[in-house]
Amino acid sequence: MAGRSEMSDMTDMGSSESESVLGQDDSELALSGIRMLLNNGFEEAQALFDKYKNDSSLMHAGHSFVYFMTALISFEDEKMAEALKKLEETEKLCDTDSGIFKSLKKKLKSKKKKEGETTISIEDKIQRQVIVADSILYQGILIFTNQDISSYIKGGWYLRKAYKIYEKLHKDVNQLIAASKLKQSKSQNSLTSAGSAVSSDGPIDSNDNELTHDVLSRLLGAVNFGYGTFQLCISMVPPKILKLIEFLGFEGDREAGLAALDFTNHSKDMKAPLATLGLLWYHTVLRPFFALDGANDYDAGTHDAEVIITEKESEFENSALFLFFRGRIQRLRKKTDESLELYRRALEAAKGQKELELMNLYEIGWCNIMKLNWRESLGAFTRLKDETKWSKCYYTYLMGVSLGAMGDVKGAKDTLKDVPGLLKKKNNQIEAFVSRRAEKMKKNPPTQEICRLLSLELIFLWHALPTCTEDELKPFLDVCDMQTDKNVFHLKCLLEGAIYKELGQDEYALQCLDESLARHQGMKDDNHVPAFTLYEIASIKMKSPETKGKAKDLLQKIKDNYKDYDFENRLTVRVNNALRQLKASG
Repeated sequence: MAGRSEMSDMTDMGSSESESVLGQDDSELALSGIRMLLNNGFEEAQALFDKYKNDSSLMHAGHSFVYFMTALISFEDEKMAEALKKLEETEKLCDTDSGIFKSLKKKLKSKKKKEGETTISIEDKIQRQVIVADSILYQGILIFTNQDISSYIKGGWYLRKAYKIYEKLHKDVNQLIAASKLKQSKSQNSLTSAGSAVSSDGPIDSNDNELTHDVLSRLLGAVNFGYGTFQLCISMVPPKILKLIEFLGFEGDREAGLAALDFTNHSKDMKAPLATLGLLWYHTVLRPFFALDGANDYDAGTHDAEVIITEKESEFENSALFLFFRGRIQRLRKKTDESLELYRRALEAAKGQKELELMNLYEIGWCNIMKLNWRESLGAFTRLKDETKWSKCYYTYLMGVSLGAMGDVKGAKDTLKDVPGLLKKKNNQIEAFVSRRAEKMKKNPPTQEICRLLSLELIFLWHALPTCTEDELKPFLDVCDMQTDKNVFHLKCLLEGAIYKELGQDEYALQCLDESLARHQGMKDDNHVPAFTLYEIASIKMKSPETKGKAKDLLQKIKDNYKDYDFENRLTVRVNNALRQLKASG
């Protein structure tokens, strides 16, 4: 693997070790560590950051980031707690002027500094402030993953605290760059004809106290990563949460966030590869899941993602993470077989890196559910339940539904009865939802047709119907047609309507969706069904200029009349984006 090969050149014991890092400063070393991490060299990257974590603020930041990334991929409570602890430690160590870190350049006796030169101290001071803000931002993101109101509020406060630092740093570094350009211009104008040109690799003028162009550019890349990530995070937080965390009126500037991440992506900062990952995640996961381009433009981010992957192909050719994102692109383009092949390649490339293996295994399970390959999906979700500590409740539910859909009704019943007992957190939206679904089937044993319908419900709620081809969608209608239990007709009609919408048969879709609303009247549970049904109707009405006003009314009705239903937060984000799109279109 590229990462492991790079690592072996850098961390051989003995004299070769000091030779390999001689002349390499901590920013370069940290960047090489992050590249290893993304090139399947997880253990090697962790070893590198651990080795030098006490010698450099950047290396300590890399050390804690490894834990953050592991937690974010795994979602396991223990790893979340460990990552939060590491991030707090980095924040505390960097939030000081005590000089606790030695310069790695100094330690390795490379590039000796002149007496009295302050370049390192100025650079290090800015760098530490960036790392403090990054550590706070990462903590906020981890807290956000719980997806409940209290976590949004707590995580939001962390984001707010980080933003204040980023905002000041963004302004300060840009001012330094503007000042440096002005000084360089004056310096060039004052040169005699025999003078030499100013080098971009050296100080911007003859004053040894000045930062170099390269250092300023790297620092702007460092600031822009957090600044851009923050803008994207806030742009997707529901307005009522923004109000609670005193960000009222601040919706986040998505375009500014993307521009900032793109700058970092092309910089020499250690977070350049992370900006690449962030952009790929945004274009292939967040954009489609939250319908950021509108309800009817699902694959809009695939071109942007492909451009980024092409740019970085030589650097991350065999990276399991990049293979994963290639799989996402193919899935969004409705090429399920191609995406499955890429996920399998990513699974192979990730061998020995449990979190990455399970992330790809999850996608393999989902692709098989969408192809109604129940046996294959059962195998994937069984392994996930056995090997991950995150939400055994959710994976057990997926196992039960897959068993029932295959026709093993007894196996489904025995599996699903365990789901409520595996519920860890009642405020976990997913676990609370599947627990209620499983609890119902204790009284009314599952049937094959019900289990198949419940699998379609998950495909719908995870906003995966738009990734299915016509040939994949039509068998879903057969699943709806086989339903005989009138107690699920409200759900059946919603799913039928959503499927017809994807098939382009809007009249049939509207008939089914209207029937779903009618059948749900008087029911005390499944309150997510009418809310999502209204959104589907609105997304159809948005297609025509004559009915855009009706679409706006329906979207506003969801915001005003529906509260405390399953997956409210994710639908609220989609509703707000649809309203923005309507407003922008006049």
